[in-house]
Formats: sequence, structure tokens, C-alpha cells
Amino acid sequence: MSLERKQKVMLVLCLIFGIWHVGTQWTTTLLSFLQWDTDEVMTIVDLGYIQAFGSLCNAAGALAFGQIADTTGAQTMFMLSCILTGIYYCGISFAKSWYAFFFLQIFRFGYQLDSTAEMYLATVTTERERTGALMKLTMPQAVAMFFGPIVGSKLAAWTSLRFSQLICGVAMTSALMPVLYFLLPQTHSIPKLASAKLRPQDYFYMLKQNTHLREGLVVRAMVVAAYVCYEMIARNFLLRAYMKDTNDSAYVLLVMAASLLSVQFIILPILQRNVNPKTLLQIALCGLFFSYGSATFTTTFEQLLVITAVQTGCYAIAYAETSTQITSAVEMTDLGKATGLASMCQWMTHFILPIYASNLVQHYHYTYAFYTAALMTISTLGYVTFVVRNANNRVQTLLPSLAY
Repeated sequence: MSLERKQKVMLVLCLIFGIWHVGTQWTTTLLSFLQWDTDEVMTIVDLGYIQAFGSLCNAAGALAFGQIADTTGAQTMFMLSCILTGIYYCGISFAKSWYAFFFLQIFRFGYQLDSTAEMYLATVTTERERTGALMKLTMPQAVAMFFGPIVGSKLAAWTSLRFSQLICGVAMTSALMPVLYFLLPQTHSIPKLASAKLRPQDYFYMLKQNTHLREGLVVRAMVVAAYVCYEMIARNFLLRAYMKDTNDSAYVLLVMAASLLSVQFIILPILQRNVNPKTLLQIALCGLFFSYGSATFTTTFEQLLVITAVQTGCYAIAYAETSTQITSAVEMTDLGKATGLASMCQWMTHFILPIYASNLVQHYHYTYAFYTAALMTISTLGYVTFVVRNANNRVQTLLPSLAY
């Protein structure tokens, strides 16, 4: 594929990612308020079970989407994901009970745009450049972190919470579908072999035979598990404790966006020139351990901003690096299944950790969640250091670099 065509793919993918994450951040901003505005007040355990069931639906969808993507290509999966997610976003605008929120999680079966994007991006990048290319997607994500909450909250203030959320679902779907249908280039052609159809046993064979894939999936699951444990508590306790008004919320979002952009344009290029991929992952894990470990000792809003900046940047690097290692461990015809497995591992942690963390907070203290996240991260660092063997394989690749 020519460099010009690769650039077009990246631009379109960034546009898709930006629209998708504006909708995601818009919904994230309103969701807590919508869940408070129910006929009966829900406890943190009630919310944990809703999140857990939704994550279970995500995990099931990831396996199905992964195999179907290897047969039909990425465009169909993008469009199906957009439609199902749009229905989910519109549906929660009408939900007023625990049962309504719970059963609407079934539509999260199609919340698979991120994993489909990983598979799609792997078709236009070499192994060496893949982490950097994935980090480019943090740029529209950073912009969405700022504009999504602003648009959602302003529209809610002018109209109502539920109307704003309904508009989110309609607007995201209406904006994404034309881009997916008319602008998304086909990057590769995969023959529709019988072995690529929906056959779950294919996953067991891949896991049994591919050691490098197993290593990448374990690292992805451990990184995401620590993040979920931290993020649930940070959003519900630390931010509530130290934010005084909406300006403080804007500061948090700006710090997160600035952290992602700084990592993309300054920190990551320097690190990639001077260290190998395994060392890059180890540095990111050390930064995450610092964030999770020091969160317990936070006493001011300014300290929280520093922790947020470090955690956001390091998590972006760690996540991108695990994605690169997973997609580098399989052939192109298995990219959909590999990213499906990665997404399944990710969402299974989202299934288990909310139940664990919510009960931990309700019966003990929220600081134990930070201890759990720090312990998981240091365990991941040990696993990467002493067990993982595939991390540096792509250093020797002779494929040309995507530089622009």
C-alpha cells in the first residue's frame, strides 16, 4: 500500500475515532446523572452488577465480531457496531429503573469499534510502527475528552438530561454511518474460507498453539484490570472529594488531553528511539504503579491532576503496546480473531472487577481498590520482565516504516 493511501486510512480512522469518542464521552458525562434519576435509588453494588453484565455482553460480542471480521472485513463490523451502540445510547435516555439499565446492556454486544479499529489498523502498518500508529488515535480521543462532555452537559442544561442523551445516540450514528460507508478504504481482501466462519473452537486452537498470543492477552488483561479497579474509584471518590465546581472537571479533562498529546508528540518518539518495545512497556508499567500507589496519599486537587496526567499517558502507551504485541503474533487472516480475543479479555476484566470493587468499597474502604490496582501492576511488570518472550521480536523487522 502506498504512503499516500496509508495516510488517507489514518485520517479517516482518526475521524471515525473522534466521532465515536465524542459520543462515548458525552454518554459517560450524563450516565451517572441518568442512573441517579431512577424510580428507586441504586447503590454502588447495583451499579456494579449493571456494569458487570454489560461487560459480559461486550466479551461475547468481541468473540463473534472477531471471527465475522475475518470473513466480511472491517467495514461491516464498524457499521454494525455503530448501529447497535446508537440504539444503546438512545435506549438509556428512556431508562428509569434498574431493570431497564440492566437489560439495555445487551446492546453492548455491539460496542466493538475500538477492537475493530485495532484489527483494521494492523492491516496498514508494520509491526515496528504499530504502537506509534495506535497512539495517533489518542489525538481525536483527547479532543473528544474535551468537547464530548461540554456538548453533552450544555445541551442537557438547555433542554434535559434525557433529551441530551437521545440526541447523542442519534447524532453519533448519523455522523458515523456516512463516513464508514463512503470514506473508509478497503485495505485488504480476505477470502471467505469455511474456517473463518463463526466457529468458537478456532479460538481454543489459537490459544493452545500460539504462546506469543497468550502472553499478549495475559498482559492486556492485567493492565486493563488494574485500570478498571482504579478508574471506578477515581471517578466516584477522588474526583468527588477534590473537585469544587465544573471548572475543576474541565481542568481534569484538559490535563488528560494534554497528557495524551504530550505522550504522542514528545515522550513516545524519544522513548522509541532509545529503548526497545519491552523496555517501553516496562517504563509505562512503572508509571502506572506510581499513579496507583500514590493515589492513596493524595491530599490536594493539584496532586490528583499530576497523578491523572501520569496515569493517562502511561496507560495509553501500555495499551497500545499490548495491542501491537497481540496483532504481531498472528497472520493477517487471523487479525479479527486475535483482536476479538483481546477485547474479550478486556471486557471480562470489566465484568469481574466492578463486582469486586463495588463490594470492596461498600464493606471496607475505597483505598483497598488502589492497593489492588498497584499490586496488579507490579505483578504485570514482573510477568513482562521474567516471562514474556515475544516483546522484542519486531525490532528486527525489515519492513519499511510508515513515517509522515
